[in-house]
Amino acid sequence: MSEIDPYETSGRRYPRVITMNEILSLPRLPFQPGIGTAIFLSQERDDARHFRQGICWQTVDHVPYQWHQKDFDETHYCLKGKIRLIVKDAEGRKIVLEAAQGEHIYLPAGYEYTLEPTGVETAFFWTSGPSPRYGLAEIPDYSNALTALRDGEAK
Repeated sequence: MSEIDPYETSGRRYPRVITMNEILSLPRLPFQPGIGTAIFLSQERDDARHFRQGICWQTVDHVPYQWHQKDFDETHYCLKGKIRLIVKDAEGRKIVLEAAQGEHIYLPAGYEYTLEPTGVETAFFWTSGPSPRYGLAEIPDYSNALTALRDGEAK
């Protein structure tokens, strides 16, 4: 296998339709037991310059997933079920946000977020941006899997 430069323009940077079957065939990135995502638009796979997109799936009783969002904004659009997020600001103040099917949540940088289980299976479309130039370097195995997909080396 040749060395792939994730910053080199690939043959995938063109306008196209991405089908649900294509998304479902992608590797899943697990966050916690019962919660994971398939990133279907990224710098690695598509040479996307400014944002990432994916679908996240949650079981009824997934383990909560917490992250501190320092340098990008994100949105979650609920496709199925219900999203519940605990939001904490820099002073430690907390609020709870919930979105049902067809509703949208905006998550700006600078907050700590925790996805909580809702008791129902949930799927949501998410997008984030701007994506750091280094792509998904913080998760190298998943980053490498997506980079290999753009060049047809893996399925």
